[in-house]
Amino acid sequence: MKPPVQPDRQHELYEEVTRSHAGELARFMRGYERDTARCEELQQELLLAIWQSLAGYRGDCSLRTWVYRVAHNVGASHVGRRLRQVDRQCLDLEAAALMPDEHADPGRVEGSMDLERIFALVHRLRPLDREVMLLYLEDVGAPAIGEITGLSARNVATKIHRIKSLLAAQLGYRS
Repeated sequence: MKPPVQPDRQHELYEEVTRSHAGELARFMRGYERDTARCEELQQELLLAIWQSLAGYRGDCSLRTWVYRVAHNVGASHVGRRLRQVDRQCLDLEAAALMPDEHADPGRVEGSMDLERIFALVHRLRPLDREVMLLYLEDVGAPAIGEITGLSARNVATKIHRIKSLLAAQLGYRS
């Protein structure tokens, strides 16, 4: 087992994380919180958690995987707190597939993607399905998503396929 990082190395790693992954982590946190002000607070909470966690980083996985594990924990804690505060209904994939899309625009040019519609649908998914899709949208592979979430890579790949099919159907891209 490798020893934890030294304080000066912790600072270097934190700078690397904020320089290399700030944008994707901000988008990832947006997947947990749509309200702009709350999302900014959540991002601050994440940055603090990352800083604190880097003291124990041993390099057993990539730095990106490490920070996504931290982001997963911060996001999951946030969702848990929000669910206790507000009676919010999350949908399973089958229920989400049956929901009409009130934002659908038949005149929309084919091939254009409306990120707000995608995020609106992703926000209605159960927290684990939401997280899998957000990680996938950040170009994290199934094995790494499995490592972050605790799911098997095969289970992750199946979830991604089902969610992509659901999104395509909701966006009117039927094959």
